[in-house]
Amino acid sequence: MNYLAHIYLSGNYDKHMLGNLLGDFVSKTEDGNFENSINEGIYMHRKLDSFTDSHPLFLKSKSRISSSNKRFAGLLIDMFYDHFLAKNWSKYSKSSLEAYTINFYKILEKYSSCLPDKLRTVMPAMINENWLLSYKEAIGIEKALERISKRLSVPDNLLAASISELNCNYGDLENDFSTFFPDAIEYATQLLEGLR
Repeated sequence: MNYLAHIYLSGNYDKHMLGNLLGDFVSKTEDGNFENSINEGIYMHRKLDSFTDSHPLFLKSKSRISSSNKRFAGLLIDMFYDHFLAKNWSKYSKSSLEAYTINFYKILEKYSSCLPDKLRTVMPAMINENWLLSYKEAIGIEKALERISKRLSVPDNLLAASISELNCNYGDLENDFSTFFPDAIEYATQLLEGLR
């Protein structure tokens, strides 16, 4: 799962939401460097990644990726699952995706002083271009893949072109996600209960 799913699964606790995003921006050696509630969010992020990476439906989704893009399969499915969450947001939340993303960006700005440089650097673009909302459309995922390709030193056209994997497997991947995500919600709920 990518940014949106991690934030959503934090249960609307500001600092857990922040920590769950930070899991993608701090190394494991930096875990524990933040206040307790943020550290709990980072812990959740790590546990959710392990849960997702070993889930049969996530593995099934990865197997749908063609051999030419196999090395990116996990990353692609993470992104595609965020697309399906954004697209079907009303099934999972009473608030609109627009309102949800605006609220989260306010949280980011509120705690910007404690963010690692890596996140603070991308935060203006994330907010101004509304990355989280953009996941609702396939073009938003394609642009996200272009951004990732720059970070990974992968040629733009190679990773961005892998959006074709979404288009070619759309219905099957959406079905995988729809069946997988309730399991992720249940697991995240258990994690949150364990933190109380």
